Amino acid sequence: MDRGGDGVTVPVVRGIRALDERGDFGAPVDVSWASGRFRIGASAEPAPGSGIAHGSDEIDGTGLWMIPGLVDAHAHLAWHAFDAADRALLSESETAAATDAALARLLAAGFTSVRDAGGLAPSHRPGNPSDDPLSIPRLQHSVTMIDRSAADAAGGIGPAVEAALAAGANWVKLVATASVASPPGSGLDPVFTPGEVRDAVRLAEQAGAGVMVHAWGGAAIDAAIEAGALSIEHGIFLTDEQACRAAERGMTLVPTLRIYRLVQRMIGEGSLPAAFRARVDEAVSAHPAAVLRARDAGLALAVGTDSGTPEQHGTGGREVDALVAAGLAPEEALLAATRGGAELLARVAHADDAPSGVIADGAIADAVILRRDPRDPGALGDPDAVVAVILGGRVLDPAVLRPAGSLAEGEGSPSRIAAAPHAALDHPAPGGAQRPATTRTRKEPQ
Repeated sequence: MDRGGDGVTVPVVRGIRALDERGDFGAPVDVSWASGRFRIGASAEPAPGSGIAHGSDEIDGTGLWMIPGLVDAHAHLAWHAFDAADRALLSESETAAATDAALARLLAAGFTSVRDAGGLAPSHRPGNPSDDPLSIPRLQHSVTMIDRSAADAAGGIGPAVEAALAAGANWVKLVATASVASPPGSGLDPVFTPGEVRDAVRLAEQAGAGVMVHAWGGAAIDAAIEAGALSIEHGIFLTDEQACRAAERGMTLVPTLRIYRLVQRMIGEGSLPAAFRARVDEAVSAHPAAVLRARDAGLALAVGTDSGTPEQHGTGGREVDALVAAGLAPEEALLAATRGGAELLARVAHADDAPSGVIADGAIADAVILRRDPRDPGALGDPDAVVAVILGGRVLDPAVLRPAGSLAEGEGSPSRIAAAPHAALDHPAPGGAQRPATTRTRKEPQ
């Protein structure tokens, strides 16, 4: 993959505090890289001054922090409106321009790797807004989301999975329970039988792909565990027993906490239907306990945003704060946002472009350099805190990436994109249920 973009070759950072494998920061160290891989402990004297020395061979890391590149393990990068009907109003060129902007915002925020949970085609290639090619995060794809109606339309779970794999999916995304937009009283009834989930996992494994299962709780989580799926998405009503079994199977929970609070706020503002309220309130109340159950059981955690609008793409640092608010230590949340996501992405075959998630000898040189301690509340959500983003050993200036992340006039119709409600609810309601009509709003959730 082309790793071009505006940046400079800086082979060493002197005296920087680097995140270790415990999520802590020890004494300042020198970090260098060659051929896109880290080396720890360079020997040259520090360069004068602090920050990026463009055109130099060094960065003075005094007063700076380095963490591995952040990973968003659940996003919808090609979604730029709440509902599929709204997304269909955008032309192909408008969608492509908005997707390019989303990729640039993610990278400017320090997210060097993303697993798209549905909507982004592997064939998407960013445009070239300048003389240099646009750098983008490392990407893995699920291409589409398979719910009951999608499986039935394809002729069964087998053909639906095979079609996703043929389209280039690294991950098969199963929508195994109802969600926010489902009718009241939908409960946690599983969408697929245990046998169907096993078939999906078998077909995915044969192709070197993984299975990610949207499951709020109940028997759908049990089926995902027993079938050998690699990740549980959301897991709002995860039980202690399920968390322990999932940990034993080496699974990962991707909770996506913040999206439900955003939806809750928009219901209160009147920009989403009041019919969603009871279901969302219950989810927001129960979700933190599921995160702590996973942590206490030793179930791996990864950060996912479930982002699907222009206002959400690139705000994944706030998801780290949400994990801390749920009860994780800042160090635990940092590891979920870096190593946890990286290890999950590395589990699919042919993942030669997967991140390492650590700053260590031989690890892929993806990192974020910050002027604030990333353990501080709000640090990862502060654009001004990002000094530089390192992608495969190439140093990128976030001040250059941010303009590429903006939809300027003439790039499609950003006003049409902004007019859609600002929440992604992950997927259509299982069984083809229709969402209630929504009210257009231009308010931006924070």
